[in-house]
Amino acid sequence: MLIFNHRAIDSVRPLFFLFALILAGTTPLRAQKLYHADQESKTVFQKKMRAVRKSLYYTKGGNLNIRWNAGLETYYSTTSPFGFTTFYYPASNEKVTVDPEIFSARDELLYVFAQGGGEDLGLTREGFVLKSSKRDGEYIVRTYEPSKPGSMCARAELALNGDYLPVFCAYYDKKGRVITKTYLSKYTSVGGFAFPTRVTEVSWLKEKADSTVRLDIYSNLQVDVQDAMHVYQIPPDAVSVDMHEGLKSLSKSAK
Repeated sequence: MLIFNHRAIDSVRPLFFLFALILAGTTPLRAQKLYHADQESKTVFQKKMRAVRKSLYYTKGGNLNIRWNAGLETYYSTTSPFGFTTFYYPASNEKVTVDPEIFSARDELLYVFAQGGGEDLGLTREGFVLKSSKRDGEYIVRTYEPSKPGSMCARAELALNGDYLPVFCAYYDKKGRVITKTYLSKYTSVGGFAFPTRVTEVSWLKEKADSTVRLDIYSNLQVDVQDAMHVYQIPPDAVSVDMHEGLKSLSKSAK
């Protein structure tokens, strides 16, 4: 237990309050970081292409809100800091809450970078441990392994450019086969926040299945720009539906 010199405290208290008043007049009471980007995704699987457009709004320490556009339908999702996501379909005034294993804020690259996980693409936060690091020409190549056994992924390799920004990431299974390869390019910077605007992912989730190729193009990156979508809330009169029914609606919207 610390014993303070109360006389010393009393002598500096007026200066402390004066300093606090000066700070109150010159700095905001609560500093927030707001992030926004528009994203267009094109996924090709078995010679069929699916396109989805969405606008992402993330408040650091708060919700991740997304406005989705698939075909002619617009719907919304909001993910709380606790990880639960609720989708809302205005056409039917229905909402469905999905399990974090199905949809997570960590699936969104904007969230990963805004949370400070850009340098390792969130691998450390996902439970991976850095095992080695080496220089390969102009790149730094790092190898990560899962800290817990039983994962389908045996290791991940990450390549960083000279600015320590990720440009390539690959996941490998226990037999050394590639599970996914991701290429990140065309970085832009707004207010000191660097973010890739072109991301290509090739995945082989099943050994004999065709690969799935997804191209994400980001635009209109904004930092600390207020928008009503940052505080979006699902209407209180929205009708809750079963998760499986909601996923059917989501699947139909994605076609």
